[in-house]
Amino acid sequence: MKYRSVLIVLVFILTPCAMTFGQTWKSEIGFNDLVSEKGGSLGDGSGLMVMQAEAPDSAGNYMPDVTAAEFSGKTFTEGSGVSGANNHGTLVANNYYGNSSSMTGGISSITGYDANDYIFNWLNALSGNDLNSTPAFDIGNHSYIGNGLTTAQAEDILERFDFVINRDNTLMVVGANNGSTSATPQVLTPSYNAIAVGRSDGGHSQSLTSVYGAPRFATSIVVPSAGATSFSTPVVGSAAALLKHAGAGTDFIQNEVIRSTLFAGATKDEFASWDRTATRPMDEVFGFGELNILNSYHIFEGGQFEGSTTDPTSNIHDLGWDYGDFDGSKDLFYDFSISPGGDASLSAVLSWNIDIIDLNSGTAFEAQRDLADLNLELFDSSGTFLGSLLDSSNGSAYNNEHIFFEGLDGGDYTFRISGNSATDYGFSWHIQSVPEPSSAALIGLGALAMIARRRRR
Repeated sequence: MKYRSVLIVLVFILTPCAMTFGQTWKSEIGFNDLVSEKGGSLGDGSGLMVMQAEAPDSAGNYMPDVTAAEFSGKTFTEGSGVSGANNHGTLVANNYYGNSSSMTGGISSITGYDANDYIFNWLNALSGNDLNSTPAFDIGNHSYIGNGLTTAQAEDILERFDFVINRDNTLMVVGANNGSTSATPQVLTPSYNAIAVGRSDGGHSQSLTSVYGAPRFATSIVVPSAGATSFSTPVVGSAAALLKHAGAGTDFIQNEVIRSTLFAGATKDEFASWDRTATRPMDEVFGFGELNILNSYHIFEGGQFEGSTTDPTSNIHDLGWDYGDFDGSKDLFYDFSISPGGDASLSAVLSWNIDIIDLNSGTAFEAQRDLADLNLELFDSSGTFLGSLLDSSNGSAYNNEHIFFEGLDGGDYTFRISGNSATDYGFSWHIQSVPEPSSAALIGLGALAMIARRRRR
């Protein structure tokens, strides 16, 4: 089946225009502070292979303006045939791999695709055939949405997309629709294994998914001051590239780990209404929060700490991550301590991929979904191992679990990962202790000395 005969509407998240956007988001997400801290030792994405799929403009063009100064020194491959410059694609590319406008100007190998061609020819969606052998990319950006499909058609596209992400260990970022009252698109926002990106002002689709698994909220992270979701999405792609470059040669490059690190590093203070529940690991509007590359980079620097199937004999650090195989039968434990007098907050995220199994490899693609069901719990272990349960994240609709807790006193604590499904996982955490105020400061606080402690569940 030729893709042009399929009744699908692939539309821009934003109509191409001549607009440009400032770089205030670099300061707001901690990138400027990270540059000041690391200087020349901070990686720039060099050596990574990335792809960018764009909905074609009225002339059929899908590539960015490869002659622009922001892209000098880069090598572009036209994955869907000869193309002129697509204005929307150029603006996306600026935030994704622009020499000075992105966080990863060192990216120099880019393959562009017409989004229709990528979906219907490379993924062979709706054809019944196996997937074509596409190059294995490190990062992929999809700043478009797809609607006008039957449920079966949308799910075929999403299964193939998640299959490729898992097979190639690619980090794919996809855009939510613009408009807070717009419906969550059928394609590609509901992907389990991609990162769905929205806007910090909440101006993106907020409804539950209508296809592909149990209904759930899809937007997992938001970006400030980057304009429409089309241009927020490549900011997260650039952040993922920066982390993947930093983690070269380690388990950190696994997409489950980088996803969990981006999510655990995200901030919530910008959103007074942010919350989660035991069965909903993220906020309905703002996901895990606002992208903060400084926090996420510090999590990477914290290092890898392996979980234990027994009471651990050593503590994890305040910042860190792990990548491992959960066998579905033995719980895993991670101990940590808060210094006496401390008042700590923590953000911890457990992430894994939906596994799409091709039951008929060869001439046809027959998908079987395997979504593991894991749980993340936080215990107060002061005095005794797993003394009391403080919080839990145990939803079955998502492939992430998240605990965000404020007001931890000094003492010993334990994370427990449990479940009845075997899967690879990424686990990342960011624990920050705030010293108690001095006696002099307490006198000055007066009536405000009684500080309420909050737990966002």
